[in-house]
Amino acid sequence: MARPRKQGKKAVGIQARSGMLYILENEYEYEGGKKTRKRVWVSTGLKDTDENLQLAKDMRELRKHSRKNETLGRNTTIEELIERFLELKNREVANTTYAAYKYKLLYVTKYFGGVKVRDMDETKIMCFLDGLFTKDKLQPRTVKDIKMVFTAVMELAVEKGLLPYNPVKKVKISKRLAVLNKKRKNQSDSFFSYEEIRKFLAAVKDHPMYEFFYVTVFFALRREEALGLRWQSVRLNVKNPVLVIEHTVTVGTEINRLDTTKTESSRREFPLTEEQVKMFREMKKKEEHYRWLCGSSYHENDYVFKHEDGSLFYPDYPSKVFKQIVKANPDLPQAITLHGLRKSCVSLLVHQGWDFKEVMTWSGHADPGTMAKFYALVKEKETKQTISKGLEALIKPAEDPKPETEADNKEEVHEEEES
Repeated sequence: MARPRKQGKKAVGIQARSGMLYILENEYEYEGGKKTRKRVWVSTGLKDTDENLQLAKDMRELRKHSRKNETLGRNTTIEELIERFLELKNREVANTTYAAYKYKLLYVTKYFGGVKVRDMDETKIMCFLDGLFTKDKLQPRTVKDIKMVFTAVMELAVEKGLLPYNPVKKVKISKRLAVLNKKRKNQSDSFFSYEEIRKFLAAVKDHPMYEFFYVTVFFALRREEALGLRWQSVRLNVKNPVLVIEHTVTVGTEINRLDTTKTESSRREFPLTEEQVKMFREMKKKEEHYRWLCGSSYHENDYVFKHEDGSLFYPDYPSKVFKQIVKANPDLPQAITLHGLRKSCVSLLVHQGWDFKEVMTWSGHADPGTMAKFYALVKEKETKQTISKGLEALIKPAEDPKPETEADNKEEVHEEEES
């Protein structure tokens, strides 16, 4: 016969009694001006087992968040409202999305902070949004994103009865300030053309991260997909070697390593050529060599791209290295980012004559509308470069007249004396 489990405390705020798990909460009462505390046992409906203990902990955390939200009252500040909003979102959305919310709301907290929610009106919000342009010098897209998240925060205030309506919804972003502050970017400089890709790969052929850049541009990978490549996904010892995109590395409030991709269409499989199989095998040999050199100090993991000692790249590291390489090669588009290598693969495919659907399948794009716009942009850049080369052969600029030399001047003087 099994021994009965011990009664009493199982974790912070969790107690066991009669074989069941309970959450202990404090309730306060005021009598005669005195505050008294009362302990309340809340049944979880869970039996006292190790497996159920974690469920009980999760249930306690959810109740804590719920009780906090119930305490939002007349004197709640914008900062407190944002804190409650982020607590809810931290449970609902991915860590990268949560980090984006948190970053954007820093502007709201900095401006309003201790202002009470009940004192918010359209004029205050108008001044805040205008200041994002005039003082913070933000781009229209960023201001739009901040307003969108701020609107969601104030919806929580309406839901909790702190406001009769959402004042942020009523305010529009100033088109005049948006136009004045918008940086004009040449979209064709956000990716490499066919010739520019060749120049770039030639410039990095001896760089330690050459394989990372090559794989990124060849397979049209996002940064998180390239960083997420593991040896278990590089299947070389099969009849038809393949590369599988199934794991990603992103950064939010923390580094996230997940067996998932951005969209369902992003999860894809590529056949590997003989040259690529050879390249990956050489990379594996190098890894074994560095493992031997580093000995016990080597950082063991299954990732393909990492530092020589096995330690993993911080997600921003490849972006910084790419920027340095581009800066050192001024004949390349200087506005391009690492994500431009993914776009550059599309440029290559268009150059080779592949149609829209084929390009979309290879690159793993989920939105046909976004893909169509970029496809058209690539076509435009390729067409303009082709036309420019064609016209260059037909129309050449006039040559500058040769500057007069000192000898020419002497001859002119001599001719005048003879005459």
